[in-house]
Amino acid sequence: MKTKPIGIRFEPDEYEQISDYARRSGETFSQVVREGALAYVDPDRGKGYRSLAELAAAVEPSEMNLAFSQFLDDFAHAEHKEALVAEEPLWASEPGRWRYDFAATAHKLSHDHGLPVPHWALRDEYVATAPVYAFGTTNPQFQEYLRQTTPREFQWHNLFLGENVLTRA
Repeated sequence: MKTKPIGIRFEPDEYEQISDYARRSGETFSQVVREGALAYVDPDRGKGYRSLAELAAAVEPSEMNLAFSQFLDDFAHAEHKEALVAEEPLWASEPGRWRYDFAATAHKLSHDHGLPVPHWALRDEYVATAPVYAFGTTNPQFQEYLRQTTPREFQWHNLFLGENVLTRA
């Protein structure tokens, strides 16, 4: 498929600034302009933000804590947040409880940011069959506290992890 060339006119000082930047970075003028235009259209491009689906496919569940924390940081800064939770995770290996955590996270973050909740996150297989309590507690008073303070989206997935479940310190 042949593309139609598009011309952009720059003021002489703009042209010089872009040319200087291109020389310093070892790129052509066109590469710099193209990258700049694409960054304007998709501000998250090239930032390395990984979606929940990408984490599921690439990170072993035993190594997920750090990657998940990074996901929460990336989500906070991303401009296209919906793309980070929209796709259903396909796990490289048995995810254990992470299956429910990912669904509850997608559910909660979607509500918090006015995004549509992904349909995959609302399916029955993403609801734990037995209640899961933070720290595996069996203390009835602590379990009650967790039931009262956990966000409703996590409760819906039968996860009772407390009010700070997605808080990064």
